[in-house]
Amino acid sequence: VSRLLSMTQLHTTPYHPMANGLVEKFNGTIKMMMRRMCQEKPKDWGRYLAPLLFAYREVPQASLGFSPFELLYGRHVRGPLSVLKELWTNEALEPEIRTTYEYVCELRNRLEATCRLAHEELERSGARYKKYYDKKARNRALSAGDRVLILLPTDDNKLLMQWRGPYPVMARKGEVDYAVDLGHATRLFHINMLKKYEERDPT
Repeated sequence: VSRLLSMTQLHTTPYHPMANGLVEKFNGTIKMMMRRMCQEKPKDWGRYLAPLLFAYREVPQASLGFSPFELLYGRHVRGPLSVLKELWTNEALEPEIRTTYEYVCELRNRLEATCRLAHEELERSGARYKKYYDKKARNRALSAGDRVLILLPTDDNKLLMQWRGPYPVMARKGEVDYAVDLGHATRLFHINMLKKYEERDPT
C-alpha cells in the first residue's frame, strides 16, 4: 500500500514516543480534552470521544491555517453549529445542480490550493519551532565503548520508567541512535533514552 501511494515508511526506536511527534501531540491534545469533559463522570469517557474528535477536526490548526477536515475534503465542515445557524438565519439554500465532472474538477482545484497554502504555512511554522528549539537544544554524543544507563519501563508498570544499567555502547547508528549491548541481545536506542554512566570515586 505504501509503495502504491508513493509513501515512505519511517521507523522509530522503541520506547521513545517523542520520535512520533505528530502522533504524540495529537494524543496529548485528545487526553487534555477528555480530562476536561470527563471530570464529573470519568467512566463515561466513551460517550465524549466521537464529539471531541469531530471538534478537533473542524477547528483550524495554528500551524497549518486550515482544519484537518478541510485539508482532507477541500471544504469547510458543516457541523451542528453551522446547521443551527442556517436554520436560525434562513440561509439554508438548495445546492446548485452540477455534473460529477464539474464537481471533481472543482474539488481537485480546491484541494490543490488548500494543500499548497497549508504546506507554505507549515514551512513557516516549522522554521519558527526550529528557531525556538535551537535556542535550548544542546548536542550530545556517545562513543563506542562508553558505558550508559538506559531509561526503560519497569517490570510492574509500563507507564513508569527507570534507569537501568550500565551497558556498553557498541556503535553509533545515524545521528541520534546507538547500538547497546544488553548482554542477551544488542538493541538500538535513541540518545534521549541514554545517559552516560560515570563511576563514582570510592575515595
